[in-house]
Amino acid sequence: MASSSGEAVAQVVGESRPRPQTRLHPPSGWRRFLANRWAIAGAIVVLVIVIVAVLAPLLPLRDPNGTQPARRLSPPLSPGYVLGADHLGRDLLSRVAWGARISLTVGVLSTGLAMSVGTTVGLAAGYYGGRADLIMMRAIDILMAFPYILLAIALVAALGPGLVNAMIAVAVVNISFYARGVRSAVLLLREQEFIVAARAAGATEGRIVRRHVLPNILAP
Repeated sequence: MASSSGEAVAQVVGESRPRPQTRLHPPSGWRRFLANRWAIAGAIVVLVIVIVAVLAPLLPLRDPNGTQPARRLSPPLSPGYVLGADHLGRDLLSRVAWGARISLTVGVLSTGLAMSVGTTVGLAAGYYGGRADLIMMRAIDILMAFPYILLAIALVAALGPGLVNAMIAVAVVNISFYARGVRSAVLLLREQEFIVAARAAGATEGRIVRRHVLPNILAP
């Protein structure tokens, strides 16, 4: 009887003792990516396009502007024409590879320019606020008031034809999206405790923006 009562007491004590909490760590972005087969397939396709575009000058491809009237409208997998030929007899595979170089150049440079300018504007407007925020955001609102494609066409018409002008036009019409997103993130961060603590510790505003605000808004 005594042993059974002792076991009961021990069981009650064991149940009342706090159990160690297990912390659930959400899967990282890399693990989520590897678990998604469609994402991996898309990444492989993009990687192949990038490799072909970068190595286009080294690949044994035809002249993308060379015409072969006798081979015009050749179907895919024709001898010497993997993707076929267009109405002028130009090799479509060669034109796709060389065209991808231009598309990637415009996309990467224009996106980088838009992200740099938009992030700077959003940081300044969201962190410092006041009149700077009012002026910058009203300018962003004016940009967003115009239709996206119409504004890009108008900028290209004003700047003139050319690859550089096209990149500038694409960058300008995308600045507003980055600026608004960054400003919203900064407004949520600037009153957080670690920002207030850094300010109380004597850190300058520029150091706070570089060391605390910017890394947090760029984190996935």
